[in-house]
Amino acid sequence: MIKSKKYSHILFDLDHTLWDFERCATETLVDLYQTHQLTRLGCASAEAFCQAFHRVNYRLWDLYNRGEYNSERLRRERFIMVFDDLGVSYDSDLPPALAEDYLAICPTKGYVIADAVEVLDHLHQHYPLHIVTNGFSDVQAIKLERANIAQYFQTVTTSDNSGYRKPNEGIFHYALNLISTVAEECIMIGDNLESDILGAQNAGIDHIYFNPGNKNHTTTVTHEITSLRELIGIL
Repeated sequence: MIKSKKYSHILFDLDHTLWDFERCATETLVDLYQTHQLTRLGCASAEAFCQAFHRVNYRLWDLYNRGEYNSERLRRERFIMVFDDLGVSYDSDLPPALAEDYLAICPTKGYVIADAVEVLDHLHQHYPLHIVTNGFSDVQAIKLERANIAQYFQTVTTSDNSGYRKPNEGIFHYALNLISTVAEECIMIGDNLESDILGAQNAGIDHIYFNPGNKNHTTTVTHEITSLRELIGIL
C-alpha cells in the first residue's frame, strides 16, 4: 500500500471508530439491569436487555442522523422503546431513571477500539487530529477524557455545536472552518458508510472506511481498513 503525504489534517469519528461503544454500553447496561432489579419486570436476562437496547438504539440513531429525532427525544424515549421491544410492563418513572443513569455512567467507561491509543500516539506526531461526530457535545467530551485520548485532538466538532448531522456536508464545512483548512487537505476516518463516508464524499473529503467486521458493501471508498493499525501504512 502506498503511503500518502498529501493530507494536512486527519478527521476521526468517535463512537465505534475510536471509542468502543459496544463494550462501554453493554457493561453499563448490565450494571443498570442489576441495580434496578429488572428481573422483577419479567426481563429474562441482562443479555436480553442489552440486545433490546442495541436494537432500539441503532434504529433511533439512524432516525437522529436523518434528522427525524432530536437529542432530547432520543434520550427520553429510548428506554421506553426498549421495554416495548421486550414486551414487559414497567413503572412510568423507570425509563427516565434508566436514561439518567445510562448517560451518567456510560460515557465514563474508558474502553477504546484495539490499537486506538497506539495509532493516535503515532499519527499526532505527524498530523493535527480532529473529531467530527454526531454524538452529543457534553457526552463526547466525557468519553474523550475518560478514555484518555482528548489530548490528541485539536478540535471537536459535534452535531450540537455545528448545527448539522453527518452525512450533511454542513458539519464537515463547520469543522473545516474551525480548523481553518480546506477539504482537499483532510481525510476522514469512520465506521459508518452513510454518516462518515457519504458525509465526507458530500463535502469533497477523502475518506477511510473502518470496517472491522469486513462487511460486504458496494460503496466506492478512498481506502478501506479492518484494523486501526493499518492507518500507519496509509498516512
